[in-house]
Amino acid sequence: MMLPRTFLKLVLSTSLLLSRPASALASPTITAPSSQKGHRTHKNKNVSPLSRNSILNIRGGDIATIAEQTATTTATSLNAVPAWVKFCGQAAPIASVGMSMASLPTIWGISKNKSVGDLPLLPYTSLISNAFIWALYGVLQKDPRLWSCNIAAVVLGVYYFTTFTRHSPSKSPTLPGSVARHLQVCLGIITAVSAIALRLPTELAIRILGTTGVVICIGLFASPLAALKTVLKTKSAQSIPLPFAVATAINCFFWTTIGVLDMKDINIWLPNTLGFSCALAQVFLKIIYGGKKDAAEAL
Repeated sequence: MMLPRTFLKLVLSTSLLLSRPASALASPTITAPSSQKGHRTHKNKNVSPLSRNSILNIRGGDIATIAEQTATTTATSLNAVPAWVKFCGQAAPIASVGMSMASLPTIWGISKNKSVGDLPLLPYTSLISNAFIWALYGVLQKDPRLWSCNIAAVVLGVYYFTTFTRHSPSKSPTLPGSVARHLQVCLGIITAVSAIALRLPTELAIRILGTTGVVICIGLFASPLAALKTVLKTKSAQSIPLPFAVATAINCFFWTTIGVLDMKDINIWLPNTLGFSCALAQVFLKIIYGGKKDAAEAL
């Protein structure tokens, strides 16, 4: 049985429309039907049927593009840093500079009194060496949050060192050792890490500097633990400076947060986690024993 001509035209037009890409469907071309009754079929010169391979290629390209865009969007959303973590990233360098400036009152007192008393030189030597290592580490990592605050710490450390040594004896058990020995060790560390950063491949230099910095930081942050035994024995926390302990806890919290959630760098979050724990322990002991007198004074 012969199908009506109108029905055949409808089927043919539908097939052509379905075979077109989405861009072609957005603005279709409408052609008036032929007015000649003798023609059994109508050919639209403005529409050319697409082959099966062309259709698959176009649809495959659309699918690939959509998949790529979806993957990019998903990766961006997964790597997005929360606002509070961004705040920690902005506050961490400022807190570090504030920590480095904490010794200014002590140095001003030394300069005023023209004497260092029994104060040690080691904290300032350690500050210069440690900050220089982390400044190089930040430069190699191309992270201004790391190198900016540590360059400031190096400058402050040099100021502390020169002011201290100007009014200190050349040799004293409380330094410990001699000023010349401190200077030799400090310059030796600076020379060694500079050679590592300049001569070795970047990735290897980053690993070496990071490991060295972590070891030094752990030693610096763990040093107050020796005083905790005395605090527990005497039940007096007069030797713990509460403002400095609180500042250390805040600073280490910022760096631990961005080290875990933003940088994802164990060299950043590991030593700062330890420093945060030590600072909290000092604050806790200061709250418990801070108002009590030393046992020796009570006797």
